[in-house]
Amino acid sequence: MLKTALLAAPLAFMPCAAVAVAQGTPPASAEPRQDTPPRVAELQARRDWIFEEDQGVVRIDNDFSGARVSACERIGPLDYKVVSSPENTPINPSPWYAFRVASAVEREITVRIVITTSKARPRPYISTDGRTFARVASKDYEGGEGAKECGLRLRVGLDPVIVASNHMVGIAEIEAWTDATASKLGATPYELGRSEADRAIRAFEFGAADAREALVVIGRQHPPEVAGSIGLFRFVEALGEESDTARAFRARFRVLCVPLVNPDGVHEGHWRSTLGAVDANRDWGPFTQGETRVVRDAILAFTDDGARVPRLLLDFHATSKDIFYVPPDDTPLEPARFASRWLAAIGERFPDYAVESSASNNVNEWTFKRWAFETFRAPGITYELGSATPHDRIGRIVPGAAEEAMKILLAEPAPAAAKPAEAAGTAAPVSANP
Repeated sequence: MLKTALLAAPLAFMPCAAVAVAQGTPPASAEPRQDTPPRVAELQARRDWIFEEDQGVVRIDNDFSGARVSACERIGPLDYKVVSSPENTPINPSPWYAFRVASAVEREITVRIVITTSKARPRPYISTDGRTFARVASKDYEGGEGAKECGLRLRVGLDPVIVASNHMVGIAEIEAWTDATASKLGATPYELGRSEADRAIRAFEFGAADAREALVVIGRQHPPEVAGSIGLFRFVEALGEESDTARAFRARFRVLCVPLVNPDGVHEGHWRSTLGAVDANRDWGPFTQGETRVVRDAILAFTDDGARVPRLLLDFHATSKDIFYVPPDDTPLEPARFASRWLAAIGERFPDYAVESSASNNVNEWTFKRWAFETFRAPGITYELGSATPHDRIGRIVPGAAEEAMKILLAEPAPAAAKPAEAAGTAAPVSANP
């Protein structure tokens, strides 16, 4: 029989703690619009796979928050296959998997990971504590670039080993960061609303309470994009530093941070979607998902019907490399040409950092950055970090990028207050409860 340690769940989902709701900001409902046909993502079955082997069993499971395994089978002695399928199709080729492995005795096993619909991610990551992850050594990995199947050798024993397609920064980690960072800044996290599966969507604000200018930061619309969360953490922390620039920024600006837009997708280990099988970052026009409506309404309330003017709206993501998706330089925005000035400042500050950008990415899709422009005529920017970019490199570059953004915004004259713009021919904002 396996010891109790083998059944431990170090990353088991913990319900979000109760949080205070900011006065005057009641939680929005995530009820679906009545004119929207319901869709549901395909959920994995949470379970343990127990395989009898000589000298005791091997256990593989996906029964923890952020895990994803669609199927698992034994294909030979100490040789197993783990399959990951997406929650819906068609879907962006950003496969995610995460599972735990343990054994009654210490030994080496082989695990073959199969991605059903797209290319595999690079070498998997492993962890023994659920917090510190490292790439599987190249000598223990077999798999070609873009192959749908890879193999790895693992040394396992009573204490479970977590295997994942990237570092795991899930609901618990984001909530802990939110609470700690807000506390340091003298802020109180509050609940904007609830997801489709009744998980909290939380935010916090800091800076001058009476500020007429604002910066909005959101993240984790796409569940596997862990590096985006790391980037958001480091960016917001830099805004809260005690440097002269950060103190001056907080004296003039109010910051709204929503670090986890899609908690259901993160919990379920989705490749891309909400529980409603919709890409949240393609829903900032139709607003078919409760999550995007909740965050939209919170941002509109935060701007106080135009009394507070957003000067920059940032959406943190992760992809194959560090890149900024920006509005075209000739787009009539306030501040004018912010993106090109910001990227030039980052490049000058970090000569060893290749600053890549694109003004043509998804311009006709209903992304957050498009909504930001069409609603506020302000720069909406998608800040993508490379999924394999080392976290210490993110920790060096992103705070510097934050400081350069603050410098540019502080150099701008204060804008005249104006109500949010409604672009001709675009979808008007709708209530979360139509």
